[in-house]
Amino acid sequence: MSIVSASNIYHSFGIEKLFQSLNFSIEHNSQIGLVGKNGSGKTTLFNILTQKMIPDKGKIHRSRIAKISYLTQEPELDDSLTLKQCVFKSRPDHIELSEQLREAELQLAKNDSQKNIDQYANIQQKFELAGGYHFNTEMKLVLTSLNFPQNIWDQKISKFSGGEKTRIQLATILLQPFDLLLLDEPTNHLDIEMIYWLERYLSSLDKPYLIISHDRHFLDNTVTKIAEIRNFTIDLYTGNYSQYRDQLTMRQALQEKTFRKQQKKIDRMEKQIDQYRIWGRARDSETMFARAKELEKRLDKIERTDLPKKEKNIKLNFIAEKRSGNDVYTFDNMSFGFPENTLASNINLRIFYQNKIAILGTNGCGKTTFLKLLNEKIKPQSGQVKKGASLDIGYYDQMHLELDDSITVMQTIWQLVPSAPQGYVYSYLAKYGFTGDEVEKQVYVLSGGEKARLYLAKLIHEKPNFLILDEPTNHLDINMISYLEDALQEFDGTIVFVSHDRYFIEKVAKLKWIFTDNTIKETSQKLDDLFFQKERKIKSENKKPKNSENRKINPIVLSKLTSKIDGLTEILKSKTEKLEFFELEFSKSEIYNDQSKVKSLTNDVKRTKDEISDLKDQLDKLENEYLELI
Repeated sequence: MSIVSASNIYHSFGIEKLFQSLNFSIEHNSQIGLVGKNGSGKTTLFNILTQKMIPDKGKIHRSRIAKISYLTQEPELDDSLTLKQCVFKSRPDHIELSEQLREAELQLAKNDSQKNIDQYANIQQKFELAGGYHFNTEMKLVLTSLNFPQNIWDQKISKFSGGEKTRIQLATILLQPFDLLLLDEPTNHLDIEMIYWLERYLSSLDKPYLIISHDRHFLDNTVTKIAEIRNFTIDLYTGNYSQYRDQLTMRQALQEKTFRKQQKKIDRMEKQIDQYRIWGRARDSETMFARAKELEKRLDKIERTDLPKKEKNIKLNFIAEKRSGNDVYTFDNMSFGFPENTLASNINLRIFYQNKIAILGTNGCGKTTFLKLLNEKIKPQSGQVKKGASLDIGYYDQMHLELDDSITVMQTIWQLVPSAPQGYVYSYLAKYGFTGDEVEKQVYVLSGGEKARLYLAKLIHEKPNFLILDEPTNHLDINMISYLEDALQEFDGTIVFVSHDRYFIEKVAKLKWIFTDNTIKETSQKLDDLFFQKERKIKSENKKPKNSENRKINPIVLSKLTSKIDGLTEILKSKTEKLEFFELEFSKSEIYNDQSKVKSLTNDVKRTKDEISDLKDQLDKLENEYLELI
């Protein structure tokens, strides 16, 4: 039985249609990524599923006892509470039981009668069953992982920044009891280390979830299905984001092939109908007219296949008007920050012509401040900063503050080339998806995605040779991010950027500058290697040496454990190979002609993944037992 489902949903905003005959359900084992272009209705669907919004037509079926936790993009928190109070408020059952437990303790202290002892024991058992004793540990894990150390738990919500409030809301959502988790862009305002943690947290959940995200790497690591909103409805794909892209390509190729084949058949039937009528008139034959009519009926009954709509590719093209010198920036024993807070010191690095550098570090470490230093918005505290010759800087700030809200989209570009004809500006804006009446919109009414596209259009038109980009993928949909990646790869100038999109970083950056040990260091390592290297180091530092003195270990027990581990490892290897075979079958286009085979193969993949997950859990337990003994 589904936790929640949508049946024949129709919905629109004014004349803008979002959904038409949309059907969708979330089962108890669902781990789904929801994707689609900006404006396709992803957040609207969340609001419909949670019944915050009523669709124009259709029904929402939801289990009466199902608790749905929904992470919105805009935090909904009580500013008068402290961080700790806010998190505790997510568990009203704990608050109530804690108060009952305290009252029972007071009664027991006054009178240790059997009645009071039994009452205390009963409440304590309820508290334990509700996870009360475990909650504090879980809260500490979640808050510290989201960069909220214990010394700020008593700080008022009003004192936190917008990004921090989003992370607080994520913490409260994860810690409250739920049967279904809806997450709308959960990686926004998380640094890379937090995203890795969230991936592991979600992977360990035994509850279903639906995620809206433009982070392809995150979707690859957290979901087993992709639901795509396209052409006013939803299509489902088995697998993660990368597998969905492969399946989408195959589906579209198959649909196009089916369309062409069907069109030939229809053309042949239409010609045959015309011929029967010609013969009917020439021979005055009712038989020929009857055959034409019968064929027309057969033609009307054909379920037409549509030609898949080709996505309009946007070609972003960064072209520098002139070349910079070879030495773009040189830092000698440089430090920077604020009077009471030096963010990094002893920086000895150089940026050369055509370098493409990603700036990495935890939230608050100074990444955006460093970009401001490059853009000469602030000065270093000490040391030397040498700026290269012939630099034309293009600065993309994540808040889009350099856009003038008081003018239109058209005027934003026209003011860069006031002597250009109107047609040139129309044509230029069309490349970035602004057509028709959209060019006359005031900038202040644009959505986050539209502002990001306009900002890119403005930046590209200025033809800089040194790009400084602060979170350029925020508010862009996946297609637009992909176009931006291609453009930056082809750019023949220099790029320094901050981003938490790991796929984007790996595709664009050739070098990484990392805030670490109160300075900035350069590396060309991959993110996964950097992160897991750090994780292994933390585990090594936290690992306490065991006092093995006088401890006797039974070799038979160790031998049995080793045999079990080896046996399960072999089974896991076999299951993994079987899964690879099943997934390879999905890549064959002919399989999609046989729906029963597709269904059977889908069940095989699901069953094998469940078996692999179970085997990994068993291996983890056995390996932990082994490590405890040695």
